[in-house]
Amino acid sequence: MEREGAGPSRLSPAGIPLPAAAAASIPDANVELPDFSTVRADRDTKACGKRKGGGLALYVNKRWCNPGHVNIKISTCCRDIELLAVSLRPYYLPREFSHAIVVVVYIPPRADAEAACDVIHSAVAKLQTQHPEALVLISGDFNHATLDNTLAAFHQYVDCNTRGKRTLDLMYANVKDAYRATPLPALGKADHNLVLLKPHYTPRVRRLPTTTRALSGSGLPKPSRL
Repeated sequence: MEREGAGPSRLSPAGIPLPAAAAASIPDANVELPDFSTVRADRDTKACGKRKGGGLALYVNKRWCNPGHVNIKISTCCRDIELLAVSLRPYYLPREFSHAIVVVVYIPPRADAEAACDVIHSAVAKLQTQHPEALVLISGDFNHATLDNTLAAFHQYVDCNTRGKRTLDLMYANVKDAYRATPLPALGKADHNLVLLKPHYTPRVRRLPTTTRALSGSGLPKPSRL
């Protein structure tokens, strides 16, 4: 799934899975993108019980967020889920958000969906307790799992098919009416389509009612003497 952070008006970066290979031995230069900061969480084959490598990567547009303001908060890998949570302080966000936290996940097809959702719930609950005013985004390949019951206060924005006739790749946010999804073709030989999520959020200050006051001549301040 792709979500570009192309400028100060964009609310989110891009998160996609690394190829299923011996990811730990792949140099950063082989997976980096120009003008993007790369945050990797290589797969622990022993912890997840898989023979092949791979993992997660988060790409953050440097025009959207200074690389020095990109910090890993949580990274975990087990049989049911791979999860990477990254804190971001971009150059601009609506004032109601202190910063952004992006959580990238991969849930294998044979994983215990309930156990995977519990891991996400625990991670997000911890992050929201520590950072109650943060914009929280959760994205990745969920396969057969959803967070509809686990995080009922979050809103899911991908409403198009991402693999064949199924919607496996999802994106949740802790704000309503924040994005609109547009399907895009798959990247290279990937079997999942890309999804562009365009920001549709209206900052709180623009949603407040406008108030006016009429001032009479007597209510105007008197000019000071020189």
